[in-house]
Amino acid sequence: MKATKSGAILALCLLIVVAALVAAGCGSSDSSSSPSASASLNPVAERFAQILGHAPTGMAATIAQNNTFTVVDDANYPPQSYINKKGDLIGFDVDVAKRLSEILGVPAEIKNAPWASVLSGIPVGRFNVSIGSMTITNERLKNMAFTESYYFTQAQLIVKQGSPLLESVDAMKGKAIGVGTGTTYGSFLGKAGGIDLKESYPTDADTFPDLKNGRLDGVMTADLTAAQAISSGYPFVFSGKPYYYEPLAFSIQKGQADWLALLDYAVEKMREDGSLTAMAKKWYNGFDPTQFPTAGTPSYEEALAALK
Repeated sequence: MKATKSGAILALCLLIVVAALVAAGCGSSDSSSSPSASASLNPVAERFAQILGHAPTGMAATIAQNNTFTVVDDANYPPQSYINKKGDLIGFDVDVAKRLSEILGVPAEIKNAPWASVLSGIPVGRFNVSIGSMTITNERLKNMAFTESYYFTQAQLIVKQGSPLLESVDAMKGKAIGVGTGTTYGSFLGKAGGIDLKESYPTDADTFPDLKNGRLDGVMTADLTAAQAISSGYPFVFSGKPYYYEPLAFSIQKGQADWLALLDYAVEKMREDGSLTAMAKKWYNGFDPTQFPTAGTPSYEEALAALK
């Protein structure tokens, strides 16, 4: 009995010591939670956790698990995005998508889709992100979320060379003006009223043949898109000053806070390391539209509110 009792006491002491060591180990882990937490994450999720300060949730977690994300882009907007003679999708927005992939450390699948499909697909999560020069508007904010702006354009009217210049909204009254479907230009001119608005074109670029052939009196599009059309040989000229500037951003499904934070982080990194400016100058003939517009031109929302 005495020998058995001593053995039991010894065993109990050992258990207490082991328990104390285990408790000490747990306390050490809690005080430095990152290594133990990250040990259970895959490399992409670990990368996301380092950026976010916590394990990713929602769409960000799904992307980390799948190790890929989808970028949607309408390939009918040179030089932002278009198909070259080799059949490759290229352009400023395409390069931005690839740089995003590098920063996040996740392969990107870039999908070409019509603009209308982009506008309907992003709110329901059909695509992870649109990197397609989308303007932030109050209307779109109702069913999409946007990153910080990554560059800016201005709404510009163009007419065919030799045609009368239309230098104001009033001058456009009764004239046939073409715009791409689902654009801010259609919303702006539609509110102005009295304009023979032609907005059945899938994209801005689809208006150019009709403007060239005289079926339209003018086209409203982004200044950079207009400049690209002119440099490619279209006989167009700028008509009047820009009507408003547009802050352009990545757009995603609402309610995806972690994914939005990761995208904002990437945009900031592109600005900091100079890659955003370098990509812009590459595609816009040395011009840098990533800088905030000069004073004097109203924003889209300001211009829209000013219409009577």
